[in-house]
Amino acid sequence: MVPVPLHRLRERQRGFNQAAIIARLISRESGLRFDNHALSRVKPTERHRAGMDASDRAHSVERAFVIARPELVDGASVLLVDDVYTTGSTIYAATKCLLDAGAYQVKVLTIARVAGH
Repeated sequence: MVPVPLHRLRERQRGFNQAAIIARLISRESGLRFDNHALSRVKPTERHRAGMDASDRAHSVERAFVIARPELVDGASVLLVDDVYTTGSTIYAATKCLLDAGAYQVKVLTIARVAGH
């Protein structure tokens, strides 16, 4: 289980990563292994705001993620956890990064879906 990471500057500003909190709680209850460091956000992306279309959102997360711990991803079935699904750009970019690093499959769990996107 891997949460969608925030860039270190955004996490420092906010003080927490809600996707990591959700994933950690689910991990405790389910027994699934949790890793908060396998996937890293290296590009500080523009905050997604109302009015950004799917293309703008996709562009903002291009090459935003890298695999920091490839040995945990290669051949693994990964559950990627995020708090909110809007256009899918963040999930797509993170999933692509995991698959490119050798993940066998990536399943996604989000807690909320923004309607209209």
